Amino acid sequence: MEAPSLIEEIRFGYGPRRGYEVSPGGLEPDRLLAQLTADDPAAAVWNRPSMADRMTELVQMRDDKMAGMDVKPKARQSSASMDLKKIEQGDAATFFARPAVATLGFVERLVNLWANRITVSNTSQGVGHHIQTFRDEAIRLNIAGRYADMLKATLWHPAMQVYLTQTDSIGPNSRVGLRKGKGLNENLAREFLELHSMGKGYTQTDVTELAKLLAGMVHDQNGPHVEKGRAEPGEKHILGQTYGEGKGQINALVEDVAHRPETAAAVAFFLARHFIADSPPPDLVQGLTATYLAEDTALVPLYRTLLQHPSAADPNRRKIRSPQEFAVASLRLMGLDGMEKGMLGFNKTSMMVPVYLANMGQQPFKPLRPDGWPEVASGWMTPPMVASRIDWATDLARATGDRVDPVALIDFALGDMASPLLRRAVAGAEQRWEGLAVLIASPDFSRR
Repeated sequence: MEAPSLIEEIRFGYGPRRGYEVSPGGLEPDRLLAQLTADDPAAAVWNRPSMADRMTELVQMRDDKMAGMDVKPKARQSSASMDLKKIEQGDAATFFARPAVATLGFVERLVNLWANRITVSNTSQGVGHHIQTFRDEAIRLNIAGRYADMLKATLWHPAMQVYLTQTDSIGPNSRVGLRKGKGLNENLAREFLELHSMGKGYTQTDVTELAKLLAGMVHDQNGPHVEKGRAEPGEKHILGQTYGEGKGQINALVEDVAHRPETAAAVAFFLARHFIADSPPPDLVQGLTATYLAEDTALVPLYRTLLQHPSAADPNRRKIRSPQEFAVASLRLMGLDGMEKGMLGFNKTSMMVPVYLANMGQQPFKPLRPDGWPEVASGWMTPPMVASRIDWATDLARATGDRVDPVALIDFALGDMASPLLRRAVAGAEQRWEGLAVLIASPDFSRR
């Protein structure tokens, strides 16, 4: 597969990686879309244990605890035998290391995009075990499929169930609800309609009725299902449609909501805002909305419509890289993955990338709100966050600046998109590392 161009790498990937080729010319939609079906051995090194393996480990820990044994997992001959805490630490590293080495930057950007639109966060106890499999099995596996199917996968995933406390939701008229006097938790129902799909066009009654439909849903070692004893009996009236009980009715609701024009408009705006501009072109949003509705919520036609719009190839970059995108772009520029040890200026055992990301405002897997991390520049450009970007650029440059000519690196990093002011500033630096720090910390490098 032909290497992407510089504008493709910057706007739709994580920037060029040292040692990789960049194609001449502008944006070619087919070249980017080909990434969706290509293999990426470099990124596959960071594949993580599956949900099934983690479920096995969690069940074993529960059984050990009930038996009065040490709750730490025993050594067993499988990928699940790893300590769950170590697994979670490795998961967090993939947030920056995988895109830092990936060949298919567009794929990694799409995973992060949809994982941010349909958010789970490690701010809730118990979510951390499942976040990586949420990204890998609910998001990554569906980035080239239908949005309706992604909504189903994320709705049923244990990370979402735990994060939005769906496990506490019991039908008030169910067998368990009547016996224990417990009732609905509306968190998942509300966020599904407000953040994951429609955004508007529904009522509080719709939220409550949807919560009744979702009551009893669970995803455990037996897979996704509805516990009949917790399910709310009877019909539920949601958005003018009537639903009964069970997994099939929940999935039917998801299909109906996914095909609504409000969902189409919300998805279109989110996609255009993420890649093109904080205030995206109205005609692009309209075109994406029409494509979504015409193509049965399929995402690949949506990407094609985006990539064929004139704004996609515009060399004027109007978006600010998130901290993750900024740190990964600089790691790629230097041919690193962020897991290096013993580098000048960093902790001798680690580069501590998660600490830098947290200081910039994006601690791995911990968005502070159910609507995810900011998608606009104002969310990332507070004075402390900008200062933290400069700290990262300075420390990385001190550690690696003797390896490169920063003046020559400008062309590799930005090409004709580099401003004359940046070129003069880098050329005027007294030492190589200082020139590299100026490049990485510059507004030019932070834009995509």
